[in-house]
Amino acid sequence: MKRGAALALIAVLAASSTGCVTGAGVWKREQVSMPLLIGAVAADLVVSGAIASQVENFTTGATIGSALAVTAVDVTIGCFLGACSSLRL
Repeated sequence: MKRGAALALIAVLAASSTGCVTGAGVWKREQVSMPLLIGAVAADLVVSGAIASQVENFTTGATIGSALAVTAVDVTIGCFLGACSSLRL
């Protein structure tokens, strides 16, 4: 049960402190350039990984997996808001 509580805590902390791609989508809409999009994804990975690494008993794999999952959710939401327009999807 401790593992589930830790994952829930990570999800809440990461969602509240990251969101770079979503933020870019909200503020710039369809004017997000490719370098800004790449930087936002990198920032998401770094911040999410830093938060996940603070959870006690998390392995390196769990930290990386958590960071990737949070970043994937943020990119998906950001793309729905128009942040991925530079990808021409």
